[in-house]
Amino acid sequence: MAAKINIASSTHSTAELSTILSEYTTAPIKSSKQLFGGYSGSSYLVELDASPASPTQYVLKVSNGYTHDDAEFMCRTAAYLGSVGFEDCCLPIPKMKQKRDPSYVYVSKLESNGVPSLLLTYVKGQQADKIMRESPHLAKVVMRGIGGGLGRMHALSSGIDAEKAKASGIRWYENDGGCCDVQDQYEDKILGKIMSDPDASQHEFVEFYKRELTDLKNELGLVKAGMFDMGVTHGDPFADNIMSNPENGELVAFIDMEDVCVGPLLFDLACCSIGSCFTNANEDSEFNGKYNQILDFDLLSSFLGGYTADRKLPSIEVEHFVAFMRLTLLCNCSWRFIKFNIQQKDVPAEAKNSYVELQDRIKYLREESVVARIMEQLNI
Repeated sequence: MAAKINIASSTHSTAELSTILSEYTTAPIKSSKQLFGGYSGSSYLVELDASPASPTQYVLKVSNGYTHDDAEFMCRTAAYLGSVGFEDCCLPIPKMKQKRDPSYVYVSKLESNGVPSLLLTYVKGQQADKIMRESPHLAKVVMRGIGGGLGRMHALSSGIDAEKAKASGIRWYENDGGCCDVQDQYEDKILGKIMSDPDASQHEFVEFYKRELTDLKNELGLVKAGMFDMGVTHGDPFADNIMSNPENGELVAFIDMEDVCVGPLLFDLACCSIGSCFTNANEDSEFNGKYNQILDFDLLSSFLGGYTADRKLPSIEVEHFVAFMRLTLLCNCSWRFIKFNIQQKDVPAEAKNSYVELQDRIKYLREESVVARIMEQLNI
């Protein structure tokens, strides 16, 4: 499990943060600290000089790369989770009534460059991937807690169709974004971005991507045929987007809810598996020298056990689990490729080549022995 690179898309002064916060509170800023990590947006831990009875710490997020409508949809979908009783995530704070535009209950337009901004509840804890690296004896506890939290999120929100999502004002993956833009993959929009760049279109990644894209379309076709359960998905449940208790490994909350939407629940389950259950290959591995990273099947077992304690997997999700692991990897892999080889070319080599890590995981998940062992794990 690799640590995130310390990249922030922009920085803001205290005065700029205060301007944005004026739509949410009358309390002045006592202190602010930029939170590094991730590949999009800039986040700040802000402490307000508020009354003793009020929360004083929040996260102010400036969502680079998102429209105001995207950000508002995200906030409303996260707020929906709170309304059905799921609170193990960062929840959006609405603007003060006198500051609200009816179309933008949660999103501010006051950032100096017009970038959508939002205020979120702050949760104390430590990123789950950091805990697993530094306290490996807690790793299985961490993954079981993550699985349980994701299972509860899905169980509480399942059964939403496109009509209900629209009526509730929350994101539907086909129309409103989320699920790591899998719909754009299906419609060849991602392929179009790659092929329109003179350098990227000639890159060795293209042949690999096109081959995997065919399978992605086949799997998503089954989703569109109504074969899979739909509900609210986090969309990017990597362990670095989840906070756990560093003392005991228990789940604290899911954070970074920018990809939250209504979509196939299997997407989230598979995405969390590929983002949190890989480890560095050791000398005893049958794939040593071929792949730098392999699945930690103890972690996968703990994760799936926690998940299924709250939501039983339908047989079709068991059958297509590995295919969705590859699908979610392709979404994240191509996102990294485009971000750092097309959109932001002047970045460190580590960022530019970050897609390779996920590309190799896809190749690994084509190995017959790996697929067979994963299917054994699913017989819970």
